Amino acid sequence: MKNKKAELTTQQLVTLIILIVSFAVILFLLFRLDLGKETEAELCHNSVIMRGSAVVPEDTIPLDCSRKYICITKDGSCNSMTKPEIKKVKTDSDVYKVLADEMANCWWMFGEGKVDYVGKDFFTKDNYCPICSQIAFDESLKDISAFSLGKLDQNLFYNYLTNENYTSGKTYSEYFFGTNDLDLLKQELSKNQSAEVTFGTIDFSNQYFIVTGITSEVVGKWWKYSLGGISAVVGIFIPGVGWTWTGSIVGAIFIGSGFMGSTNPEIIAIPVEGNGIKNTFMAPTIIEANSDKFESLNCQEILTTA
Repeated sequence: MKNKKAELTTQQLVTLIILIVSFAVILFLLFRLDLGKETEAELCHNSVIMRGSAVVPEDTIPLDCSRKYICITKDGSCNSMTKPEIKKVKTDSDVYKVLADEMANCWWMFGEGKVDYVGKDFFTKDNYCPICSQIAFDESLKDISAFSLGKLDQNLFYNYLTNENYTSGKTYSEYFFGTNDLDLLKQELSKNQSAEVTFGTIDFSNQYFIVTGITSEVVGKWWKYSLGGISAVVGIFIPGVGWTWTGSIVGAIFIGSGFMGSTNPEIIAIPVEGNGIKNTFMAPTIIEANSDKFESLNCQEILTTA
């Protein structure tokens, strides 16, 4: 009888250990999947879809979208941001992937250019911009040889977008812009400039926004405007007259040479045609937070909460 009781006790202990280990594995997987953040993204996406399909005035349905705070780091430390979501990387490609995925998440949350989430009633303003993420770059990234100077060449990053698949058979560039031929865009915009147009650089000493945008249906386009006497130019594609694209690019917003000491005109955003709707969208872009370049986007209303 004692042996039988001992055997039962052993079985119970084994079962208890299995349950504890299984529970620990489940908790680990939940932590790695970061389901809480995904839920926030889904809440935002759902509110965008509801607002876009509303039969009542759009402004009666609030957008449930907030800004994420992310720090990209090599060693796991982050001194420039309080309680960010840490993204630990090892290589330059890892950094590119973090940025590309954040851009993709932003584009998905706000309807991929298929949803009018401002509507016809928003006719007093031109451009509306959701800030999806605020990114800090830790000093430890300088230990990666490509970033030893504390800067990221966005021309290389955009090459990554045109070469890496986001979904099966579609690159990040095709997902955002409808084309991989960004070199053609640079060539066309460079024709009337004194120097080649570039995508600029990211300075790790500053923080950056990942931002997208939409124009009201009434206005329809990002257009030419002026910031402090410096012209911020918008290249617009005119069917049958201008450039030929296999995708949906309509042009590029770029800062002319001489802006903030720049020697090369810099593309800061790419507008794309709405898919099945009349609005023009600004595909997700990375731009220095609270900078003159960000102001040059002419975002007259920010649609996410900080």
